[in-house]
Amino acid sequence: MLTHGYDGTRAYCQSKLAQILFTVELAERLAGTDVTVNCLHPSTYMNTTMVRTAGHTPISRVEDGAAAVLRLAAAPELDGVTGRYFNVTTEVRANVQAYDPTARNRLWDLSRQLTGLA
Repeated sequence: MLTHGYDGTRAYCQSKLAQILFTVELAERLAGTDVTVNCLHPSTYMNTTMVRTAGHTPISRVEDGAAAVLRLAAAPELDGVTGRYFNVTTEVRANVQAYDPTARNRLWDLSRQLTGLA
């Protein structure tokens, strides 16, 4: 949880990995239902206040990120697709850690503890 030696880039990378871990685990737990879950990296350095304030030069348009979100939520070709990771509109493999069942369960349990659901 980066309680010591905080670094914004590292925090972002860890939070993205946690998002993917959680999504893969949730998809597995929801198998056999009509609920699908996926995760998305909508674009890189979209032209947002946060990106500009951090001193980065925007690479992507906010509209491109929004289109990626909308596609993932509503595209008919993705009906039934679950537990996947998309980089903009392309399905990609995440870091190998994202598919580790032990790591996924640890994150699940920690999330339940931190939210008071344990």
